[in-house]
Amino acid sequence: MSKLLAVSNRDLVRLIRRTFPRASSVSVEAASERLVVVYRAQVDDAVFYLRLAEEPGQDLTTDAEILQRLSTLGVTVPAVVAAEAAPSELPLSYMIMTEIPGNSLAHAGSDNEARRAVRSAGQDTAMINSLKVAGFGWIQRNGTHPIAAELDSYSDFVTSYLPENWPGWLSGVFELHHLDALESLVDAERSRNTDIAHLVHGDLAVAHIYIRDGAYSGIIDFGEMRGAERYFDLGHFLLHDGETRPTELFDSFLAGYAEVDALPDDYRETIRVSAILLGVRQLSLWLGPRRNGSPRSRLARLRVAQLANLLERKPAAQRRIT
Repeated sequence: MSKLLAVSNRDLVRLIRRTFPRASSVSVEAASERLVVVYRAQVDDAVFYLRLAEEPGQDLTTDAEILQRLSTLGVTVPAVVAAEAAPSELPLSYMIMTEIPGNSLAHAGSDNEARRAVRSAGQDTAMINSLKVAGFGWIQRNGTHPIAAELDSYSDFVTSYLPENWPGWLSGVFELHHLDALESLVDAERSRNTDIAHLVHGDLAVAHIYIRDGAYSGIIDFGEMRGAERYFDLGHFLLHDGETRPTELFDSFLAGYAEVDALPDDYRETIRVSAILLGVRQLSLWLGPRRNGSPRSRLARLRVAQLANLLERKPAAQRRIT
């Protein structure tokens, strides 16, 4: 968050007290060092999460409306307590949500409990993906309906963040045969005729799936929602499978998803391609002029290895011999 838009703890407490006027005690703290715009609010004995917009003009009532629609569908997501576009206490829009109880599946639960939990999460993900979006890319947080995204075409979404002149800043990062394979996938996908976008979580991996007392308790962190092709979340899970928790869980996640939404005959190839394309877009964003990251960084080297494995039809997390 911009330092110019930093908010004081006192103002956050004022907002929480206005939302919960009968509370005896209120405290607010940053939820983590990474998520600087998400705060943990202790209201008497209950815990809530306060999320702030990342920049002026963003309206988190959009997110509130989406979460409420998902809850109506039966998806286990945080319940929205309050949301405003322009609160009197803050220079940014906000949303207050209930806590999803338990702990992240990245570090909690046995492997069998994890398999059952991701199966349930797969069912919920299929319901999330059932919602339509007008356009592709990042959700437009402007408080209007229906849900809309920033890009008009799927082709623009496929090539977003990629170098205009291939391979650009990706040169030297991959082996030549992998670069050629990536170029072919991008060309084929950008020419695919699809004008239907689906709502996706956008960052779905075990870190955002929660478990309590050995059972699935819900999905958190919808800050990266976007309009995408239907199997984006499946591709994201496949790309990150085994990355944080050294147990392959994709098949359990996929099984739960398929219980809600029938998959096409070539679903595994479709999901693999989705995983590769979203991974190379993310890597390109890191290395490109917007962020100018180093290809020698740990995250970049990890993503290159994951993409190389998927291109070779291997599990993304499989260790590569160099």
